[in-house]
Amino acid sequence: MRKYLLASAGLTGIMVAACCGAQAASYIPVPLAPGAATQTAFAINNSNIIAGAFKDSVGVEHGFVGPLDGSNYTVFDSPVDRHTGTEPRYLGDKGTINGFAAKSGYQIGVEFFRHPNGNFINFKTAPHTPMDGVVQGINNSNYSVGDYFNSDGIRMGFVGRHGVYKHDFDLNVQNYTRNSPRGIKDDNTTVAGLYDDQDGVEHGFVQVGSNLSVVDYPSDAAFGTVLEDINNSGLATGQWTDSGGNPHGFIIDTTSGDVTDLDPGDGSTFQQAWGINEQGLAALSTSAGQSYIYCPLPDSECPSGGVHAIVHKKHVPSGAMLHYDRFGRTGHGHPLKVAKKGAVQ
Repeated sequence: MRKYLLASAGLTGIMVAACCGAQAASYIPVPLAPGAATQTAFAINNSNIIAGAFKDSVGVEHGFVGPLDGSNYTVFDSPVDRHTGTEPRYLGDKGTINGFAAKSGYQIGVEFFRHPNGNFINFKTAPHTPMDGVVQGINNSNYSVGDYFNSDGIRMGFVGRHGVYKHDFDLNVQNYTRNSPRGIKDDNTTVAGLYDDQDGVEHGFVQVGSNLSVVDYPSDAAFGTVLEDINNSGLATGQWTDSGGNPHGFIIDTTSGDVTDLDPGDGSTFQQAWGINEQGLAALSTSAGQSYIYCPLPDSECPSGGVHAIVHKKHVPSGAMLHYDRFGRTGHGHPLKVAKKGAVQ
């Protein structure tokens, strides 16, 4: 059976309109945390508070949270015994943080939920079984989405709340080999993320209830696509991977089909787009070890310190259609046999 999706929800290279264009925007450099050699800002909330991770001079990863101007960062580490690093991935408007703590014996790390008071809860599928994977999005009801390695060795999506695992995420695709939700709207039903189909091709997705939309970056050069977050207006951040394993950040308006490429022009070979807030400000990290907040608003509405840049846009015509089968295959992309660079997706 074939399914049909509006191009505002699913994209392929052959559907890109010939127009596209450019517009001005700003990239605000994120100040380094004390002791940071390199840094990744993963999230920005609606108060323009940011959270992320930095590596110190010996390569140990620590978490940080604070105002965008860097004036009052709080640096923290997971209390997990014998962990080797702390990586916050998302910051909610209430100050809650999701992330993971790398630890020997785990493929990725112990997934955590950090309360605003600094207390940690580890996500668990059973009383004594911490979850191993990436937990990321948080909405205003403190629902979380992420993935974990289940007993079959598959990265399975899940939904949690207040640091407690609730249930697996039921992606409406058969025979996937990975299912990784990354962002959740305040409606508690709209989820964005990525999956690998049965052929090993990586796709982004937006799913509302059981209604799945598949997002492939509109270029034949894209070997795979992921979505990292979605706001309540339907703006989603993502990354597409080239043949060399380099990710490249973008924002897609899942309502209009507009795609904005993100590159601060710092000479980096790859860029990764992460969390996005309700004003459309998005966290971006690059291979140069620097992070930025992308701001598409007029100067008077953007945080200070921004560097002007021209961003390039693509557009998918409204009403264009995309076919995908029950296995989530679109005919776009390639099995990812390249080593992906940058922060784990």
